[in-house]
Amino acid sequence: MRRFEDLFLTRRDLLRIGGVSMLGVNYLPLIPTRAQAAGKASPRGSARFCIFVMLQGGQSHVDSWDFKEGDWTPEDFAVKEFPGVGKWPSSLYPELGERTDKFSLVRSLRAWESQHGRGQYYVQTAHQHNPALSKELPPIGAVVASEYAARRRPTDSLPPYVGFNTFPQVGLIGPGMMPATYGPFHVNTSSDISSLAPPQSEQENFQRRWDLLKRFDSRLRTDPALEKKAYRDYHNHYEGAVNLMSDPRSSKIFSLPEEERKRYGENVTGDAFILARNLVTADAGTHFIFLTHADWDHHGKIYEPNSFYERSHEIDLCLANLLDDLEATKRPDGTSVLDETLVITMGEFGRTPGALTNIAGRDHYPQAYTGLFAGGGVQPGQVIGATDAMGAEIVDPGWAGKRPIYMEDIATTIYSAMGIDWTKKIEETPSGRAFYYIEIFSPTQLLANRPVEQLFS
Repeated sequence: MRRFEDLFLTRRDLLRIGGVSMLGVNYLPLIPTRAQAAGKASPRGSARFCIFVMLQGGQSHVDSWDFKEGDWTPEDFAVKEFPGVGKWPSSLYPELGERTDKFSLVRSLRAWESQHGRGQYYVQTAHQHNPALSKELPPIGAVVASEYAARRRPTDSLPPYVGFNTFPQVGLIGPGMMPATYGPFHVNTSSDISSLAPPQSEQENFQRRWDLLKRFDSRLRTDPALEKKAYRDYHNHYEGAVNLMSDPRSSKIFSLPEEERKRYGENVTGDAFILARNLVTADAGTHFIFLTHADWDHHGKIYEPNSFYERSHEIDLCLANLLDDLEATKRPDGTSVLDETLVITMGEFGRTPGALTNIAGRDHYPQAYTGLFAGGGVQPGQVIGATDAMGAEIVDPGWAGKRPIYMEDIATTIYSAMGIDWTKKIEETPSGRAFYYIEIFSPTQLLANRPVEQLFS
């Protein structure tokens, strides 16, 4: 027998079943009771870190990790059959093709959004964009940072949430109603990052100037008034930067040896992957990383060398080396860093399946796409879900939810893996509307809040 939470209902269905008036008089006892019925969740707690790689623009799933061959397929894709994953474009993803035992694929993802800005906001927050609430809703990384604040050790000096190279469309979502301490510390690897780790010889002078600045505007930094939150946020942000720059470990964490850069592709994305690896390996306070790999929006000329080919080669090399390095690096107890780091790679949606458009590209497609999951307790070598022969429709969701997997489900999975109760809500918000870590209402449906456990079994 299915639970109430497992029913996949439209808003119209809810009104019909509950006999609810437009004022919602009878609606209130039904839904809040069920939304709270699960009580305290039982998080898995198999990960301490999460590296979320955003393929900004939307990777073509049918040309990559849910490969569908047709008369449009270039011969130089070198399509091969791999056990478990099926057909694979081995010239685009040769390194990952050799490491299918290190990750799992989810081919039953679906998005609510088909526009970049809204879709990227949705991926970062797991909530749909609402202009009335967008300034106060925090991203997943800020929620993780808040939850992990009580776990910070005296030696944890680095920012809890770090973002890399997130610029176009909506950019990197700030902390919302949460203190800036929990917001993302953004690093642009196309600029000089040496300032993040000044030489020890300059530390005394650096600290002296920082102390002087704080004395000048101490009142603004400590004013508890609500309207002064911006000043406090700036202070918290600067404090995080100073802590990072003052930590002697930063010089190693934010170094990019040339031999390392060559392994990761010698580009800004590879540099970001190296630094993300260093942050989780250092275990110095950073627990959530949002890393953007841009330029996947291939409406035209998708098969040009500097288009889908180049993006695929970059992410193939970066992901393969990241998984190798995290697996090879051991903690004192013998576990690998990969064992405690959940790695997720996906875009905001997929691309139109079948033949290319009249400008040789693929358009936005939210109905089906694919994500790559590894580490943090994920059982590797799996393929969860399946689409039809064209990659157009999800024919097998592949998990207990018996429906497509949405960003809400991925966020729930992240929280569970990181030991966070995903059923929590924050009542006291600027708008007066409770903030739920995971919103049970989608635009048209009621979703059950539970992680994709099939990833871990």
